[in-house]
Amino acid sequence: MWTLIGNIANLLQILSVIPLLFTAGLMLTRARRYRKLIRQWEQTATARPAALAVGLAGGGMDISGQVKQFLEAKGLKMDVRSYTASGVTRENISRLLRQVLDIKAEMTAEGVTEVHLFLSCPVVFAAAVGALLDNWVPVKLYHFNNQANPPGYEFWTPLYKGTVPGLETITASELFEQELT
Repeated sequence: MWTLIGNIANLLQILSVIPLLFTAGLMLTRARRYRKLIRQWEQTATARPAALAVGLAGGGMDISGQVKQFLEAKGLKMDVRSYTASGVTRENISRLLRQVLDIKAEMTAEGVTEVHLFLSCPVVFAAAVGALLDNWVPVKLYHFNNQANPPGYEFWTPLYKGTVPGLETITASELFEQELT
């Protein structure tokens, strides 16, 4: 009796590897596809791109010089808009966000078709800026990587309008259809 139960348990363990391997294959395929999309987004530009450099950390350090160097090294020609202020607090965050909203309105009036966003600020402010710029023109987010050699900016992701690829709710049949095409 115990031998039969042991054999069944062994068989179930072996069979449980199949869904695991299938899921791992799906995730690797999606990760590869996402990395390819990121490279495509990084290299694609619209008719009138502009960069926005927001510096609120370190006493309101202006990061526009670093941003200009990065853009020149990448061969991206665009105007760089700089916004600096010394520190974010609960008392002044509304005023600072209003100023960013004013910059957004000015950029819209200028006909900007894409924004490359560089932030040096607290995470709370960055999240609020992301909410302000959502559902506007395409916004590409950059991260300053201290561990890179040499340290510098790198493209991470576009600011999505409403969903993030891979995190949307889909049915199993839609998932299989996506992966098999």
